[in-house]
Amino acid sequence: MAAIGLGVWLGLACTGSAIGQINGSGIQAGAAAYSVESEVAAALYAASATQAAMERQYTQQLAAARKQIDALRQQVAANASGGDEIGTLKAELADKERRIVELLAQQDAGYAREISVYGDAVKSIASTPEGLAALSRFNRGDQVGAIAILDDLRKARDAARMARVNQESASEARQIAALALEARASGNLTTADLIDRFEEITRLDGSEASDWITLSGLYRDAGNLSKAAAAAQQALNLAPDAAAKADALKTLGAIEFDQGKLPDAQARLAQSAALLEDLSKDHPDAGRYQDSLADLYKLQGRLLRDRGNLASVLPVYNQALAAADRLIAAEPDNSSAQWKRATILTDLGSVRKEQGDLGDALNLFREALDIETLLLADSPDTLSWQEDYSRLQSLIASTELQTGGIAEELELFRRREADLKGLLVRDPGHAVWTHALALNHLDIGRLCRIQSDMVCTSQNYTKAVEMLETLAQQDRTNVSWQRDLAQAYAASADQAGDARVYDLAEEKHRRAADILSRLAKTDAKSAGLEFELAHLQLLIGGDLMGQRQFAQADRAFTPALSTLRRLSANDPTNDTLKSRIAMGLNTQAFAKTLLGNEAAALGLYEESLGILQDRAARHPGNLGVKRALGHTLQYIGDVYVDQSDFDTAKSYYGQSLDIIKDLAKTDPTNIGWQRDLQEGHNKIGEAAYKAKDYDAAIAAYTEALAINTHLLKQDPGNIDLVLDKSPIEMNLDQARTDQKVEQAMEIIRQRSADSSK
Repeated sequence: MAAIGLGVWLGLACTGSAIGQINGSGIQAGAAAYSVESEVAAALYAASATQAAMERQYTQQLAAARKQIDALRQQVAANASGGDEIGTLKAELADKERRIVELLAQQDAGYAREISVYGDAVKSIASTPEGLAALSRFNRGDQVGAIAILDDLRKARDAARMARVNQESASEARQIAALALEARASGNLTTADLIDRFEEITRLDGSEASDWITLSGLYRDAGNLSKAAAAAQQALNLAPDAAAKADALKTLGAIEFDQGKLPDAQARLAQSAALLEDLSKDHPDAGRYQDSLADLYKLQGRLLRDRGNLASVLPVYNQALAAADRLIAAEPDNSSAQWKRATILTDLGSVRKEQGDLGDALNLFREALDIETLLLADSPDTLSWQEDYSRLQSLIASTELQTGGIAEELELFRRREADLKGLLVRDPGHAVWTHALALNHLDIGRLCRIQSDMVCTSQNYTKAVEMLETLAQQDRTNVSWQRDLAQAYAASADQAGDARVYDLAEEKHRRAADILSRLAKTDAKSAGLEFELAHLQLLIGGDLMGQRQFAQADRAFTPALSTLRRLSANDPTNDTLKSRIAMGLNTQAFAKTLLGNEAAALGLYEESLGILQDRAARHPGNLGVKRALGHTLQYIGDVYVDQSDFDTAKSYYGQSLDIIKDLAKTDPTNIGWQRDLQEGHNKIGEAAYKAKDYDAAIAAYTEALAINTHLLKQDPGNIDLVLDKSPIEMNLDQARTDQKVEQAMEIIRQRSADSSK
């Protein structure tokens, strides 16, 4: 191997190697460049490969050069405090270290390859301030500390590189997800599919608030409010502007409402409203703000309904309608905006229905139905619209049920059942649709119960309970589902009461009440919860009466009625509250009668009668109110029969029968109303019989029996009708027998009178 001459050491310029490329601009570079040059040169010079090469190529000139370098290092160390001289010394030292490395590389090809690779790595490390500092630390002897720093830097850079890759991947995933949302809307992908996609997007890039809002909605549809709330909170944390913050607050408020956190929900919605109203004023032509406002006002209306003041709800829903109208004016071809208008009309109709104005409610429902029918004709595959449309039809059916036509209404509910099952076949994880199907089973069960079809009633109540139990266990934070489960238990209890299994009915009603009592502890201000709990207490009182625990039942009625009266005073337009008060008054009055307090019973019945007469006058088309009025008149007649005031009793029975006859003519298919007519004639017969007006009694009993016979021909398996028949026949036979006895006695009296003459 050729010796390295000192002349070469002093003036060699190497070309073509990686080592030479490290030189940069030479000694004339700035101070920062000198620092990079000096640290890179020092690292290469101190490398174990360089030290081994110098041992292999040892010469006296090389040893002298090494001594020069050592001397320069001492000078640099001695001038470590800085100054102009230190820069020159470092540059000179770096130049000599670099030249040694280059000379060795020229003489040793193996070393050249090794030190070239090492040089690239060192240069890369020194290319950043952090790497340069670590390299300096390495050159000063703290190799372990320097390596630890560089490892951390590598991890940080890896994370940054991965973040860039993830961000690019998330951007592509969002584009695909937009199509996937459309595919879900048309039933070609499921909620679970979309959750997987948006969970992946938020893992790749969790910085977009809109992704979290979408994921929150998907979690809510899947029946997981806890995850929905967490996603919405993340959206709020990331909200880049007032509009995004308003949307996140609105979403959180809706979730908290479903969780029964009404004060929190109210606060969130109020904050969202303030932001959106300001944005709407600043940008009056921006449809997106009107869209958000319409949704927000709908949510506020729902909250106010549960707070217990229907009069305050209508203005809020009208605000929602106005926002939707502004949106349609700005975007006349926006079919989603038109659909939203239909859903707001549906909400308005629901309030009017609760207020007892069934005509106005039906007008609003039908206006909404016209809009939805036209839109669905253009977009028949939009699943969420199909569900809304089906729900609206069921609302119309339940409202029309109070104006007659039970057979048609039952068919509509069965059609909705088929629609919902079809939707769930396409998206089986959609918990909101599962919930809707469970409630539809409750509605069918109630209609079957009216028709005295106990098999149908039992089947549908059982399905509803099973489905709602599953949903309630799936998400225990969903207060709406817990309340509906209580409703299903109560419905099942009602059926047990129909079968006169009153202890089982009480058990199920108390199970429902336990759920509501637990929920009331977390939300004591929910008028809706108070109402449902008070209603259950009335039903429990009825169960106790069935078990002949009359005094205990009487005590149960009093606090329940007190709660309902207070709620009605706070919400005077709520017709549903008045209906429950009247029902409770009638039931407690019956208990008073059985306890021998007929005066108190009459007082309660008269109070109920006043409520019902007022409701009937205000809402003449509400046949449910008319039926309750007919029953109450009959109950009052019962009291007068017990007091042997038969003329007064017959007067009340007669008024009742007139109302019942009108109802029965309205809907001949309604078995419940036809049985009411049967019982109305039976009551007339009882009063006439006790007044010994046997002709009137026989005529009334005969009419009751004829109605029963006609109904049994239509529905021979109806157990209620079968059970009704025997008492009527016995009453008729007894009246005929007593009439014959009376006629015989009259003959005897006549003969006796004749003989005495």
